[in-house]
Amino acid sequence: MKLVINADDFGYTPAVSAGIVEGVRQGIIRSTTVLCNMPDLETTRELARTCPKLRLGVHLTLTLGTSLTGGASFTDAEGRFLSRADIVSQPLDEHEVYTEWKAQIDRFIDVFNTQPTHLDSHHSVHDMNEAMLRITQKLAQEYELPVRRGSAYRFVTGFFGPSATRETLIQILSEHLNEDIEIMTHPGFCDLKLYRESSYNWQRLQELDVLCSSEVQSFISKQGIDLAHY
Repeated sequence: MKLVINADDFGYTPAVSAGIVEGVRQGIIRSTTVLCNMPDLETTRELARTCPKLRLGVHLTLTLGTSLTGGASFTDAEGRFLSRADIVSQPLDEHEVYTEWKAQIDRFIDVFNTQPTHLDSHHSVHDMNEAMLRITQKLAQEYELPVRRGSAYRFVTGFFGPSATRETLIQILSEHLNEDIEIMTHPGFCDLKLYRESSYNWQRLQELDVLCSSEVQSFISKQGIDLAHY
């Protein structure tokens, strides 16, 4: 069994990024996806360089932070992305979305000087409808990248919020020992920026504790599970 534990939101805040790196050094994280529209991406890059085991993909977004391209169909008057509820309830210009996501991928390549390992998205917008999936598949083909929920790894849910426990994670792994799977996680430390901007803040530390627990790591070792990445 190959297991991808992907830590979403690398680059969201310094504390989130630091927590993800801690989860590699002390736990079972080997993969993360980067929010490439964040203002301190160069600092994020330098942190990633201290952790060679960590593989980096792109966390495509239309719902957090400021747009790189200013597409009118998904931004407000200040160029900030709308909420997920807003973008779900109104038509999006497909060319604008394609241009924005291409800019995010290109910024990753420019800053990190490498190709990303794969694509996924913040709030799962990359395949929330047929139009978004069509754009994602086009970009995946252009950059020759695998995509969450469209790769050789089965995407398995259930590790989030109150269910982000040692018992839940071990149960998920037990049910999929004969498959190669990806589990989406949101670990991190919590700084003031995260506390103010996200309702999912201290829960990230709870996830990190689970992903670094000796109980989980012992189960993985005993079952011969391969900690993998895209």
